[in-house]
Order: sequence, then C-alpha cells, then structure tokens
Amino acid sequence: MNSELRERAGQFAKTYVLGPLFLAAMVGIGSCAPAATLPGTALGTYSVVGTLGTNTCGSGIGADNPWDVTVQLSQDDGPTLYLAQSDGSNEVTGAASAAVSASATTTGSLTSVVTANVDGSDAGAEGHCDLTLATTFTLSLAAGSPPPSFKGTAVYVYSAATVASNSDCTDQLSSSGGKYSTLPCTVNYSLSAKRQ
Repeated sequence: MNSELRERAGQFAKTYVLGPLFLAAMVGIGSCAPAATLPGTALGTYSVVGTLGTNTCGSGIGADNPWDVTVQLSQDDGPTLYLAQSDGSNEVTGAASAAVSASATTTGSLTSVVTANVDGSDAGAEGHCDLTLATTFTLSLAAGSPPPSFKGTAVYVYSAATVASNSDCTDQLSSSGGKYSTLPCTVNYSLSAKRQ
C-alpha cells in the first residue's frame, strides 16, 4: 500500500471507531491535521454538544457522552451544506432546504460513506476486514445569516463490506477481542450547537 493510501486508511480508521464522535478510531488522525477548508461560503465555527441516544456497537468503540466537538459549516449556491470537524476530518455534505437567511430556518441532511480495510497483522501486513461507516447528520439551522445555532441528529452505521472475496470481520467483534458488540451496528446522537 502506498504512503498516501496508508495515510487515508489511517485517518478513516481513527474516524471510524467513535472515539470522539465524528468518532475516532480504527487508526488515527494526528494532532497536526489540517484545518477544515470547506467549499462555498463559510457560515462559521460552532461548538457542538452531542447527547448519546442508542449505541448498538457497544462500549468498545468509546462513544463519548456528552460528545463535545467544534465544527465548521459552509453553504454554496446549490444550496449545499458542508460540515466538518475543525481539523478537517469527518466531512459530510448534502442538500439544504434553502439558502441560509435571516428570516427562515434552513434544514439539511448531510452524509458521507467510507469503506476501509481495518485489519492488520503483528507484522504490519494488511488483513481482510473491510468496514463501511455511513454517517448522516440531519440539521435544522436557526434563522439568521449566519445561523446563530443549529440542532439535529448524527447517526453512524458501521457494517462489514464485501470488497474482497476473503473479507472476514469476525475478529472485529468483542467476542473475538474486537471493538464491536455486533455488526452492523448504529450509534445515534442528538446535537445542539452554538456559533462561536
């Protein structure tokens, strides 16, 4: 695997496990991650508090409750909304109900789907468990330009993907020493955010 692909897989892995939420974990994003540079017009930086709802993945993924994170939000003329953690990780995007305005609430469903091989042997060789993380943020932005706050939900769905004929994610289950109680599994948060 070349170094760029290894770095992307590492970033995915860290995002994947839910260590803070936009989650963090199969591998990792370092502290030197770049700042978010979202397309469109910046709407601002928001302090988000997530309250854990259901978690069928189990305690092994380290889902924080509460989950405190800082995100950046932008919108283009589409209108399309973009959201990412301030370090540039966990970007989701999706159509908005309308352009952000001072007089009306704007809603949007933002998504991201990423698949990566999360296994590795003691010798550093790649294994064969391909996991998919499907992320959906459903947001309601308060009236204002830029919006002073938003509320919504974040849903993370982890599932085994059949990318290779020999893909086997049994070792990712807690019964085999892994992080997940079951696969597929889901983690849900309710969100409340204020513009900084």
